[in-house]
Amino acid sequence: MKISELSIYALKPFVTGDDSPAPRMGGKEMVTFFNHFGIQDVYLYDNGGLPNSASRKDYAVATLTKLNGTPEFKLMIEGLVDSRRVPNGDDLAQLINEIIKHDGYQLDKTNAGIHKITGAGLEEFVDVEAYFQAIREQIIDSIKSAEFSIWVAMAWFTDKEIANEILQKHWAGLNVQVIVNDDENTAKYGLNFDTKGVEYYKISPSSPWGEKIMHNKFCIIDFKKVIHGSYNWTKNASYNNESITVTESRELAEDFSSQFIQLKNSYKNRIV
Repeated sequence: MKISELSIYALKPFVTGDDSPAPRMGGKEMVTFFNHFGIQDVYLYDNGGLPNSASRKDYAVATLTKLNGTPEFKLMIEGLVDSRRVPNGDDLAQLINEIIKHDGYQLDKTNAGIHKITGAGLEEFVDVEAYFQAIREQIIDSIKSAEFSIWVAMAWFTDKEIANEILQKHWAGLNVQVIVNDDENTAKYGLNFDTKGVEYYKISPSSPWGEKIMHNKFCIIDFKKVIHGSYNWTKNASYNNESITVTESRELAEDFSSQFIQLKNSYKNRIV
């Protein structure tokens, strides 16, 4: 995604929070925000604060320009209206659309309530890695990288090491939700996430032919990363021939998020 210089300057108030309804960000907050999207700046209290002792407005323009045209720029624009950091995301999205429409883009709200950039010629950066060894370690590393949310749909989840990492994130304030299959294995070996305050659902989706197995094996992190494969999050799985893929793709993460919501709704519909 790449926009014009005129649009860059028009977006500046939505970063600084000056002269716009966006929340105001101080220098340190701006550095933290941009660093979420690949910038590696440091705010130095004793040496001018922002890099090159820039003003907040100049720093906003310079960093927007640096990100412009990169895969992270799209994510950054979406971050400006993310409901996890701003209460008026819908209003801000409408105002930003008045700017970026001149470049052929717009912010649309998905069924999951997330604002996504769309537009002609938009190419999403997708990073896919396949793993056949040390799978548990890869899963744990991905969980540790989570900043906002972890949604897990796992047929069987008994691995306490992975569970402990998820609980750490839950206690750190992330949105953590877990769906597992409701069967004898879960009853006997499952982990009681609900006693720790985690949203925890044990489901067996119904069909015209009776109960089915909830056989999904995926995890969505921050609505941008998906872990998916044959690997159940169990102790025994680490001894099997298994595989996972870890995919960085906002579009794919949204597809899996929609499936997760459908699974959760099937549980809710059954208990009403």
